[in-house]
Amino acid sequence: MEKKLDKLIIDDTEYVTEVPEHCRKPYEGLPDPSEIKAFIPGTIIEIKVSEGDRVEAGAVLLLLDAMKMHNEICSGKGGLIGKIHVSPGDSVQKDQLLVNLIIPG
Repeated sequence: MEKKLDKLIIDDTEYVTEVPEHCRKPYEGLPDPSEIKAFIPGTIIEIKVSEGDRVEAGAVLLLLDAMKMHNEICSGKGGLIGKIHVSPGDSVQKDQLLVNLIIPG
C-alpha cells in the first residue's frame, strides 16, 4: 500500500507528514451562522428568547446544562429568531440544531 504524504506549512516552515486515512475529513466550510447548534451534549435548562424576537450578536438565546455546568448559547449574528427546535428539559446531542436565526441581508 502506497503511503499518502501531506505537506503542512506552519510559520513559513514546511513539514511533510503522513495522515492516517481514518483521520482525514473533507473541509466542510464555515458553519452556517443562521443555525445555532449545541457544541456539547447536555440538557436544555432555559430558553431566553421567543420566535420572532429581534436579537443582537452575542445575545444569550438559551442555557444548556452540560457536565453540571450551565453554558450560555449565544447568537453569533444579529437577526430574528426563526424556529426554536428545543424545549426546557430536552436532552440534546452535539451538533443538534437548537435555533434558526433569520439574518437580514
